[in-house]
Amino acid sequence: MLELFANKILIVAIIANFIAQTIKVPINYIKCKKWDLGLIFSTGGFPSSHTSTVTALTLRIGTDIGFGSPIFALSFIVAMITMIDASGLRQEVGRHSKTLNDLLQTLKMGEIIGFNELEELIGHTKLEVLGGIILGVLIGLVSLRIPFLN
Repeated sequence: MLELFANKILIVAIIANFIAQTIKVPINYIKCKKWDLGLIFSTGGFPSSHTSTVTALTLRIGTDIGFGSPIFALSFIVAMITMIDASGLRQEVGRHSKTLNDLLQTLKMGEIIGFNELEELIGHTKLEVLGGIILGVLIGLVSLRIPFLN
């Protein structure tokens, strides 16, 4: 179990996720002029934390184990799938959720049929995914300079 806490690659990926989730709050404040701490636990928004996590993970696997290693190849493919899913399928699910919520609110049927609103901030735009890539690369590269993580 202690080996898990010594896994520098895993720690960097977790740090990337934490930073991406945390900076959504001030970025949203700049954009909307309101604090929303719930964004720390949200699945959408800028930057994509899923993307920053898999990008930092993949970068560190490449630098630590080798860009020609099978584990790098696996991580790279999983990262690509994650990014495509975040900006494609999950984005579309968010649009469907908004449409259903709007429809039931317009028809005033939500309470009648016991419908709870669906989460609308699910997927990511291409810009949010790009932000996650840039953040993940930066965190991965900076982590190479931190003695505890190198």
